[in-house]
Amino acid sequence: MAKAAKPKSPAPSDSPKRDEATTAAPAKGIKPPPTIAADDPALDALTAGLAALQGKDWKQAIERFEAAVELSDRPEVKDRARQFLTASRQKAGGEQAPESDPYLQALYEKNRGNLAEALEISRKGGRDQKDERFAYLAASIHAVEDRLDEAAEVLARAVELNPKNRIHAFHDPDFAELRKNRDFRPLFGLA
Repeated sequence: MAKAAKPKSPAPSDSPKRDEATTAAPAKGIKPPPTIAADDPALDALTAGLAALQGKDWKQAIERFEAAVELSDRPEVKDRARQFLTASRQKAGGEQAPESDPYLQALYEKNRGNLAEALEISRKGGRDQKDERFAYLAASIHAVEDRLDEAAEVLARAVELNPKNRIHAFHDPDFAELRKNRDFRPLFGLA
């Protein structure tokens, strides 16, 4: 019985030519996606922390997220690691307030309904005058407590510090009463 001939692989000259359009540089105005360093210990720690968090190993998650915060020089990685670190600490020790970040402490107190404590933390050292996060938080506390004039004043400061706060406030239910008042509608970009 005769063996069937094995098909030949195409010779390099037989392969189709690449179209120049597919190998050209990206079009103007289109940026290539950002690259992530393969050897980034902060990202490795963050990934390991997420795996531990998923596996409900709170102690390991805390250790990994703390490492990610210490090792990272990228603000977005550091911020994300801090968020997960706070969640891991809460899971590990019950509902304990975050210790290191005053903003998270203030937010935690507001969410617990301890508005006076949250406002005190937000105002300490003039934070609500310098940091848009504290200004926005203080404005939302005033609005929830139905102190609309104070809420409008502090919200104006938050918008001055970061114009995106106007958009956030427009959609935030804490400011519903403020949006209804004609005197304060310009704060939300409404006429």
